[in-house]
Amino acid sequence: MKQKELKITILYDNRSLKKGLKTGWGFSALIDFQDKKILFDTGAKAGILLSNMRALKVDPRDITDIFISHNHWDHLGGLFGFLSINSRVKVFLPTACSATYAAEVKASGAKVVRLSKRAKLAGHIYSSGEMGRLLREHFLIVDTANGLVLITGCSHPGIVKMCQQAKAKFKKEIALVVGGFHLGSVSAGKVKEIAQALKSLGVKKIAPCHCTGEKAGRIIKSVFKDKFMDIGAGSTC
Repeated sequence: MKQKELKITILYDNRSLKKGLKTGWGFSALIDFQDKKILFDTGAKAGILLSNMRALKVDPRDITDIFISHNHWDHLGGLFGFLSINSRVKVFLPTACSATYAAEVKASGAKVVRLSKRAKLAGHIYSSGEMGRLLREHFLIVDTANGLVLITGCSHPGIVKMCQQAKAKFKKEIALVVGGFHLGSVSAGKVKEIAQALKSLGVKKIAPCHCTGEKAGRIIKSVFKDKFMDIGAGSTC
């Protein structure tokens, strides 16, 4: 059976590339692949998330799963507002989210799965497993016909380490990395080293947003050139 093409729509970001969308500090994306519509993170405010979903004609009731990357307000703040509209979903939480928090999500009517190790979520969709020590985070890996696609929240464990782990585990090339890279306070020289390391790893396309930082984005673009994707709320990739 031919694999359905992956579509990623940015629903929530600090900047918008489409008129009529609201912006705010945070991140959320819709992952549409095979028979799954996965909401990756929920941004900081449900009002912004739901407004942008309406503007982009994304029906919350079509969402099958929610994947929370890490326990920060700008990635899970919109969750309960979303669940008030559609709680018939499976919510994947890192174990960095407390058992008390998980119980509250479950009480809303959702099914909760807490993850610490790499796991298959559905079809060719995987959680990386939690990385990091003080701040644990996991990311989404979609194994497509064109290579691995990585979707990250903030990349607190380090975007290079995250890409290295995915490539080593799956023994496949990385077609695309999308999301926040947390490089806003990193020196220009270090950002360039990171960008060059990602290119050396064979990352084919890159789409940084959210906490990456504008200066860091420009540096990454100078390294990846036409393989760099400028994204914000409303973008698809």
